[in-house]
Amino acid sequence: MIVNKRQRYGFVALLLLPSLLILCALILYPLINGISLSFTNTSPLRRNVRDVGLENYTRLLNDPLFWEVLGNSLYLVGVSIALALVIGFVIALILNTKLRGRWFFRTAIFQVWIVPWIAVTILWGWMFSTDYGIVNQLMRSVGLIDSSLQWLAQPHLAQSMVIQAFTWRTIPFTMVVSLAALQNVPEELIEAASIDGAGYFRRLFFVILPLLRNILLVTALLQAVRLFQEVTLPWILTQGGPINATTTLSLYTYRTAFQRWEFGLSSATGVLWLIFLTIFAIFYLRVLVRPQQD
Repeated sequence: MIVNKRQRYGFVALLLLPSLLILCALILYPLINGISLSFTNTSPLRRNVRDVGLENYTRLLNDPLFWEVLGNSLYLVGVSIALALVIGFVIALILNTKLRGRWFFRTAIFQVWIVPWIAVTILWGWMFSTDYGIVNQLMRSVGLIDSSLQWLAQPHLAQSMVIQAFTWRTIPFTMVVSLAALQNVPEELIEAASIDGAGYFRRLFFVILPLLRNILLVTALLQAVRLFQEVTLPWILTQGGPINATTTLSLYTYRTAFQRWEFGLSSATGVLWLIFLTIFAIFYLRVLVRPQQD
């Protein structure tokens, strides 16, 4: 039976059609609808919806709170990703050796990954509680503090809580990716560097890390995009406080939509959020991620 190119392409298109329909329903339609709403004053509190042009965008770009929230997001996510990348890579280095019991740790660390965000939030609230939190108790027992720290009352302490939670939740993914990448590093290169007299740290910084650079950078980018979307932890743990210190873009967008009921303004926030992340991702990939050399 002879199948011409038109029939073959038609069969492929038919196979892809369900995926394309799901893509349009779950991604393209909400995106297009959100962009269109951003040019209106849509709100369930208003009967008459009208086009407002760029008014929502102008309002946001001239709002100091919006820029503060953007700065908070960059700081909280950036520090969390940097810490998770370093810690996850160090754990991967340890697990890549022939230590006893490493199989148990490889399995156990996945439990962190599958814990729901709401459970992480409750755990962190309990650990850092001023009255009975284990963190304050441990710090008092070793003499670091004399009285309990008010973690939710001071901006820098509240930010550190969110950073630690973000880091703890992100470490397993970075560890798994790093471990998989380490196991694909050619042994011949490491052996050649050892023969040339390179010690462990010289092999690590001049052989292993350059080979894994792109993988680690792309991993950091994927996790950053995920954390930018996280609203559960800052909403339940700190409610964005104190003094907006832990208010992120996701939390700001949620509040604008479902507390102030400004759907148009919230949509404009989401569009700006998308634009900023897209520009950052393009710059990040073009400047930091190096093309593979033949």
